[in-house]
Order: sequence, then C-alpha cells, then structure tokens
Amino acid sequence: MEFDYFNYKSNNKVQKGSIIFSQPLMKDKNFHRSVILICEHNDDGSLGYKLNEKITSINIKTSLDKLIIDNLYNGGPVDHNYLNFIHNFDGVVGNKLAIENNLFLGGDIDNVIYLSKKKPDTLKFKFFLGYSGWEPKQLEDEINGNSWIVINEYNSDFIFKDIDEKFWFKFLSKNGGKNKIFSNYPSDPSLN
Repeated sequence: MEFDYFNYKSNNKVQKGSIIFSQPLMKDKNFHRSVILICEHNDDGSLGYKLNEKITSINIKTSLDKLIIDNLYNGGPVDHNYLNFIHNFDGVVGNKLAIENNLFLGGDIDNVIYLSKKKPDTLKFKFFLGYSGWEPKQLEDEINGNSWIVINEYNSDFIFKDIDEKFWFKFLSKNGGKNKIFSNYPSDPSLN
C-alpha cells in the first residue's frame, strides 16, 4: 500500500479525526502496533477505534449480518459487547457523529446494510466490537510520553482499506528517524 494518503506532520496535537500510531516500544499490549482513528476528543476524554485488527473468527453465536462479519474489527479493549461503525456516506439515516469531511461514526445499522447493497461502490464502512477510550488528558499524557505518533492531515480513503500490522510497519519505516529503526524490532524484543 502506498502512503500518499498522509501528509506526514506529527505535531503531537490530538483532535477529533486524528490518526494515532502506537510507538514501536509501547508497553501496553492492548495497543501494540495499533493504528487508531480518534472519533471524539474533548474535556470528557477521548474515544477511538483500532483500524488494523480484523476479527477473523467470532466465537459466539450471533445473528450479525454477513456484511458486518466480513468487515468486523477489534475496536479496542473496552466493552466487546459494543458494536459500532464508521462510514463515508452522509446519506446514512439515524443518529451519527461527523468526524471529518465524509467520515462519520454510527447511524442506523439496518440503513447501512440496505445502502451497502444499493450503493456498493459508494458506501465504505468498518464495524467494530469494542472501542479504545481515555480519561480526560490521559491521551495527551501518553502522547507527551512518546506512546503515540499523531497524524492530522490524511486522505480518509485509507481508513476503509484492509490495514494490518504490516501497514503500521511500512508507515513507520517510511517516515525515518527513530521510527524507522524501531519499526524493525520484533514484536517481543526479549526474544531477539
């Protein structure tokens, strides 16, 4: 995957719509090599979804639509009974939150399933079980402690692609400095 999606300028200023990449030596296993979309950031805290951990098997009996199952990601370590989604179509009905231009959180899930069949080349989406959450100022403290790289200028098309740990690695390798060196570390440096 090419990285023309990003105008790489990390300024450590997180905001609604930021993409955050975990630093290579992050100790929190929940966010190891994560790419997260920040959907809400205010005085009450921050909420986001991991974009690069696809759920390949569901061990529970479920009545989820095949569309959801085929596009389902682990959104983070909080509340795995919680299903939500992001999409790129303002025409989705229901209560939705605008994150950025042509990027929304939530809405009527049945409407998304219906529209996905009617507009398969227009509507893009990802579904998430669980989410990533931070208390007020917690995310800023983690950023200042070098746990996250913050990206605020990007083309949102990449969000709806299948991205994985390799995407994280390639992004950090491309952006030089200590990130390039540390991106080559094994997942568990103690095994090296």
